[in-house]
Amino acid sequence: MGEFFSTILTLPTAFYTVLLGVVVGYWLLSALGLAGGEMIDGWIGGDGHGHGAHGFGDHTLVDGTHHPQHGIFDPLMRLGLGGIPITVVLTVIVLVGWVLTYYADVYLLRLVPGTPLRIAAGAAIIFVNFCISLPVAALALRPLRKLLRKMQPGPPRPILGQVATIRSPVNRVTGTASVEDGGAGLILQIRDEDPQRFKRGDRIVLIEYLEDQNAYRAVSEDEFRGG
Repeated sequence: MGEFFSTILTLPTAFYTVLLGVVVGYWLLSALGLAGGEMIDGWIGGDGHGHGAHGFGDHTLVDGTHHPQHGIFDPLMRLGLGGIPITVVLTVIVLVGWVLTYYADVYLLRLVPGTPLRIAAGAAIIFVNFCISLPVAALALRPLRKLLRKMQPGPPRPILGQVATIRSPVNRVTGTASVEDGGAGLILQIRDEDPQRFKRGDRIVLIEYLEDQNAYRAVSEDEFRGG
């Protein structure tokens, strides 16, 4: 056991041990609800519609037309890792790299004579094992990618121009409305400068999306139709 810890806590294996500790820590924090979502979680690629709020945001690897981070993840896209959460991809890559480096350290690196050559060989092992871990991770995650593609929802219906019903008082900082989408319905944030303009039950039409507030501006249905 002492030899095992000595190996994983010294280079080159220690490089991947640190990364493995980071991803394990991330998953533990996620399990406790203290990480995820707005951190680095997401999907490699994009949802093709530019709607990160639908679960396929700008941090995704999904085949589509909207790829804000496409250049960063090009190698992973070419390996067929599109459509898989980036945290899952990184976890598998790091785990594979750690295992390969550990066994290379135990069975190969100790055969290299001299400290300078061993350091150079260790650096080479880190790089080579990273390159190997990419296709191995792609192969291991291929079944998950197929499953996620089946679960991917279709393109969201356009929101602007739809009729909604006021659910709670609307002012410049709060207010909600519901939109029938053929399913369970959507609850949207509505904002308006005049707190007396809308009351509960009023029918409105969404006319503008306020990206910084993740909310919408609206006019009454009568006003929209020129009544």
